[in-house]
Amino acid sequence: MKNNLLIHVPHSSLYIPEEYQRTALISQAELEEENLFMCDTGILELIPEALKENSVVFPYSRLYCDVERFRDGTEPMEAYGMGFIYTCDSRGREIFRPDAAHREEVALIYNEHHDTLNRRTAAILESYGTCTIIDLHSFSDEAVYRMFGYSGCPDVCIGVEPDFANDSLVEAIEAICRNLGYTTMINYPYKGSLVPNVYYASRDPRITSVMLEINKRVLG
Repeated sequence: MKNNLLIHVPHSSLYIPEEYQRTALISQAELEEENLFMCDTGILELIPEALKENSVVFPYSRLYCDVERFRDGTEPMEAYGMGFIYTCDSRGREIFRPDAAHREEVALIYNEHHDTLNRRTAAILESYGTCTIIDLHSFSDEAVYRMFGYSGCPDVCIGVEPDFANDSLVEAIEAICRNLGYTTMINYPYKGSLVPNVYYASRDPRITSVMLEINKRVLG
């Protein structure tokens, strides 16, 4: 690592194992459409080549496993069928009925990803003493309106986590966006930012985390 930056990209992949795709309760065409709709398209292209080694990119579609959901019963998106394993799509249609064996299999994938985040964070802390996490996403106006009824979304949503926020970093991001002609909002339409689980639990002061949700209208 050349710096203390860790870039997390959890939702850029479209990969759903073929055998699981075949269990879908909607047509394959509808599943493909939903997968594209929910994917954070265009986001990987924003990472400069020099920072690729600082990135952790989850290789599965969020429809198969969403590593940004809590698994301890506190995840609010469970109410929408969109926990760490999705059972419903953005329209509320049932799309999968995962059995216990599948949930165990996906839980292993989920845990492996978070173990990777913990290890990478520990290595950065050892080398630099601090770690700045950029939780990188894209979103669409249609998606947030369809699922939550939100409107008036900015070009860039900046998500902050109370115990891991850095006001100077947020102000710098706002200034960059403003100079580029982009609008910003804090914690709207999404809020918070990922912190690797062992550090989240301990409220480790060496960790700073900020989520960047780039509106797809900006990405083109």
